Amino acid sequence: MPSLKCVVRGSINHDEYFFVDEITKPGETKSSKHHANRVGGKGANQAVAIARAGGKVEFYGTVGKDGDWIVEEMKGHGIDVAGILVSEEPTGRAIIQVSDDGENSIILFAGANHSEAHEKREKSSSESSWFPGASHLLLQNEISFQSTLASLERAKDEGLCTIFNPSPMLSQAAIPDFPWEKVDWLLINEGEGLALLQGLAKQSDLFDATGGMKVEMTDTEHPQPSKRASANEVIARLIQLHPTFGTMNVVYTLGSEGVVAFVPSLDVADRTVYVPAAKVEGGVKDTTGAGDCFAGYFIAGLMQRGEGGLRREDVVEILRVCNQAAGISVESPGTIESIPTRAMVEARMVKLG
Repeated sequence: MPSLKCVVRGSINHDEYFFVDEITKPGETKSSKHHANRVGGKGANQAVAIARAGGKVEFYGTVGKDGDWIVEEMKGHGIDVAGILVSEEPTGRAIIQVSDDGENSIILFAGANHSEAHEKREKSSSESSWFPGASHLLLQNEISFQSTLASLERAKDEGLCTIFNPSPMLSQAAIPDFPWEKVDWLLINEGEGLALLQGLAKQSDLFDATGGMKVEMTDTEHPQPSKRASANEVIARLIQLHPTFGTMNVVYTLGSEGVVAFVPSLDVADRTVYVPAAKVEGGVKDTTGAGDCFAGYFIAGLMQRGEGGLRREDVVEILRVCNQAAGISVESPGTIESIPTRAMVEARMVKLG
């Protein structure tokens, strides 16, 4: 793999798990059968996935003075932690109840994740680059919105390839004015795609008074699975609503039905790529973190192919590997714990042929 490096500017949490027979009800006190402390946060999850996929990755995030053990764990996953700063705020926290039937209840506290210590440090630094040695920048939406905007702008100034996985999706008010032109690759799932479409449509004369779309869609010549057709329709409408989406690469994940990608640099007939989901062995145990696993493997796939243009077969192969990695991740419980190594993914793909 070429020596390209991705900076993940994102969230990192102390996830505290309490395993109970049933989720605690209001006014009820319950004893936990088991307790575990784990590293979490979408940024951290995706950084680990990049590392396990064989990519070079540095994490830019913020923990509190209580986060030393988290930094050490990230080091143990093969991640460059030079970009992790310590702030006065406590480390971001998630209190998670997990019941015997697999249900969960989660309370989130942003804590140090919303610190803008990175941006303050970079603005006061004499260094010309915010992201020295980096070729790619991956962002989610679990840090300060201003931090996301500042990182995205600086990354484009420095010539980095930018990847945005807005999970959770931006507020409806923020969607129309977001600098989408600075995003090279947009990774979204079905819910995020629909929320993005709605946010843009509300600011357009293509949105009618009843909430329906006035946009006329081109009929497909061949029948497609419903989710795949829906993804194609959402992408087409995004392009009609905002010209930037006609030049942006969009990866639209469909869970158990696979993934659709729109890659405008390909020939017109090849710009939409569909890859079905990978087979799951032994049933689905836990889908938590499957999207983060997919995202990390996707960035590693981009870096593996260097800085040249992508062919259709490159896109197909990257997505096949991503789907297989995500498929393996749902076969066991946990988030970071369930992300497979590259060797595991390759072995499974050889086995399935």
